[in-house]
Amino acid sequence: MNLISSISKSVLLFTTLIVIACNKDNANDEITLSYQYLADKTWYLDYAQTDNLIKTYIGQSTYYINFIKNRKTIDSDGFSGTYSVEKNNDQLQIHVQAITKQLNPIEYIYNIESIGSKHLILNYTTGGSKTTLFYSIK
Repeated sequence: MNLISSISKSVLLFTTLIVIACNKDNANDEITLSYQYLADKTWYLDYAQTDNLIKTYIGQSTYYINFIKNRKTIDSDGFSGTYSVEKNNDQLQIHVQAITKQLNPIEYIYNIESIGSKHLILNYTTGGSKTTLFYSIK
C-alpha cells in the first residue's frame, strides 16, 4: 500500500509539473506570436466603441501607431517610447511607456482582444467605461 501511495504521489507531482511547464510555454508562444503580428506595421484606428457609442475613422485622417521590431513605438500624436507584450491573469496586454511631444512621460496598458496579421482589437477601461479600439493595416 505504501508503494502505491508513493507511486501515486510521484505521478501526481510529475503531471502537475508537466501542466505548469506546458502552460508557461503556451504563454511564451502567445507573447512571441503577438510580437510577430505587431512588429513593423502601421496600425490605423478604424473604429472606437465606448459602451454603445461607435465612432468611425474610416476614410479620415486618423490615429495610427507603429510597433517597431526593436520594441520601440511611435504614434500619430507624437508619443514615442517602448512597448512590451505581457500576459497578466490570462490576458495578453500591450504595455507602452512613452514620452509626449512636450517630453512628459506617459504609460498605458491595452488588453488584446484579438490579434492577427491585418487586424488588431484592443480595449481599456477608464471611469467604469470600456473602450474597444479596432485597428487594421493598410
